[in-house]
Amino acid sequence: MPLVLCHSPKGGVGTTFLSAHLAMGLVEMDGGDDASHNVDLLTLSPRDLTPLHFGLGPAQRLPPLAASADAAVVASGIGLFCEPEATRDSDFLPRLDDAGYLAVGSDRTLVIDVPSGHHMLARKLMPHVAVHVCPLTPLPDCLALLPQLLAEEGDWGPHRTAYVFGKLDETRRLARHVTAFAREVLGERLIARIRNDQAVPEALAMLQLLSRYAPASAALADARVAAQAVGAILAEERAKITATIGEQPGAPIAQPGASRAA
Repeated sequence: MPLVLCHSPKGGVGTTFLSAHLAMGLVEMDGGDDASHNVDLLTLSPRDLTPLHFGLGPAQRLPPLAASADAAVVASGIGLFCEPEATRDSDFLPRLDDAGYLAVGSDRTLVIDVPSGHHMLARKLMPHVAVHVCPLTPLPDCLALLPQLLAEEGDWGPHRTAYVFGKLDETRRLARHVTAFAREVLGERLIARIRNDQAVPEALAMLQLLSRYAPASAALADARVAAQAVGAILAEERAKITATIGEQPGAPIAQPGASRAA
């Protein structure tokens, strides 16, 4: 199963919004939520706000991966799960494997939202992911992190990390300049920028999907661009795995993303 890791070293940059809308965008590309769901979303946050982005109430609690079918929460065609103790669980990766989430060649996709404070767990997941999506904001503190992030890509593989600049206020000159500079540095790895949009918190307050509350939302349109870019990367990974299976029948296949490493 292709893994999509959403993780940023900086908190408050919209990681939960992005992971939710990546999952929703991938479902749309897969035929919509009327089809049997092929996308799951796992959040590792101990204070989980993921349900709000799906129009669910704040009292909604998401089940762990091992929960029974009766406890499953499916919204917008996406299976929603929460594992807040993953950082202290030495069996977390084996449990992902046992659940089939690390299987090669599956059409199912797992989007994992890893909070900023769980950097070491994100590093452990990186060898297994098809793409790491790193959200940032167009502010000096995030810009200062770029050298460190690019240096870490030497370990993770530069083609496996994509960047999204969120909460972009195009009326601010600094934000425009930071985004333009990041585009020069990152090139095609900057797959989207998400404009600041008051409709996002309004939809959360109304317990509605953003697509239902404000179909013309600028942030929604930008998030769909990010999802399309991630979908293209996943399609490329699946094509490479299929080609590898055809060339070497019966041979062990590397985890998704391994062929993208530098």
